[in-house]
Amino acid sequence: MGTSLGWLKGQVDNISFDESLFHISYGDNKYIFGAIHTVEEDEVDIFAISSIYDTIIDLNTKIKYSFDAVVKCNPSENLMEHKMFEKPSENEMKALYYIENMIFRTSTLWDMLAQLCNVFWKINRPIDKIYTGAFFHDYSQGKNKKIFAKDVYNYFKETDEIKGDLEKWKGNFEYIKEYRNKMTHRNSPNITSLSNFGMQLRPPAIFILKRVTEDYLKAIKFIKRILDDIFTELEKGTPSE
Repeated sequence: MGTSLGWLKGQVDNISFDESLFHISYGDNKYIFGAIHTVEEDEVDIFAISSIYDTIIDLNTKIKYSFDAVVKCNPSENLMEHKMFEKPSENEMKALYYIENMIFRTSTLWDMLAQLCNVFWKINRPIDKIYTGAFFHDYSQGKNKKIFAKDVYNYFKETDEIKGDLEKWKGNFEYIKEYRNKMTHRNSPNITSLSNFGMQLRPPAIFILKRVTEDYLKAIKFIKRILDDIFTELEKGTPSE
């Protein structure tokens, strides 16, 4: 395992969630898993938050599963070995498969963060009308601005900056967003191509892995932060301002 991969693995291995965090127990090994009810204006919709939280745990489990699968492939960190004009080896293709899985699920993780904020802040936009970038942009400014939203949006708009292997890079969200868009709307970013349809030089698997892993870790950091805010509010028994 290379130095960069080991550094990333150490951080991913430290991520964990308490699956029973929002469980309301009513007996031995029993809990109320949900309810559809009218939420009062001064209440936090604990069941909606619990449902989103369960989805976050599910996404996190699958992202970590994919990351571990990539680690087993042990993609090369020697850029001199990268042959961008050749088809990826079977091992690299397997690594890319799981990296792409991470990309899509990390994108959904950011969506769940927006849904969590929508419920907690009592904005109550329709679930299918939450567009993550626009959502945090809207609440990063104006009379209803939230410091949290501003911090998230500032991260989204970071200027791209590649640093050392053992340093955190900037611009990961935008890079992964563009990478995902290429996967769904243009030629595969894992195939070097030159045509009127698009131009692309295939990057090394370890390069993409570092960017999506750091983006995932940042999403988790924001999720943990808003969860702390939620529990602070629950302990106070008053709505968020």
